[in-house]
Amino acid sequence: MCIKMEINKDEIVTINKRLGGNLSRDGSLDFAIDLANREKRNPYKKLAYLVRAIIVDHPFSDGNKRTALEMVVKEFYEYEIECDTKKLAKAITKIAKNNIHERIKIERMLRKCCQKK
Repeated sequence: MCIKMEINKDEIVTINKRLGGNLSRDGSLDFAIDLANREKRNPYKKLAYLVRAIIVDHPFSDGNKRTALEMVVKEFYEYEIECDTKKLAKAITKIAKNNIHERIKIERMLRKCCQKK
């Protein structure tokens, strides 16, 4: 597995803008990016912080779930982790619908959608 460079807030904001949203509040997103960038070994944990911040805290005016999905797919590609995008989309919808806050639950859900190449 390659070790990915740090997550960049501008990348996430660019993804969201392309999907028609705008950053409306960035406190929890900044915090999640800081936590994610401290995590060096576990890509699932790293992405769980970000997914939680994007889906549960709604930092964007629109497209939060789509932004999370696209960001996770992009990051998994960088980590050379094969992902079933249909399962991932269902997991992201479930996180939003059930308001899942626990990072460990989100991490497990991400793992179930993927396998190493």
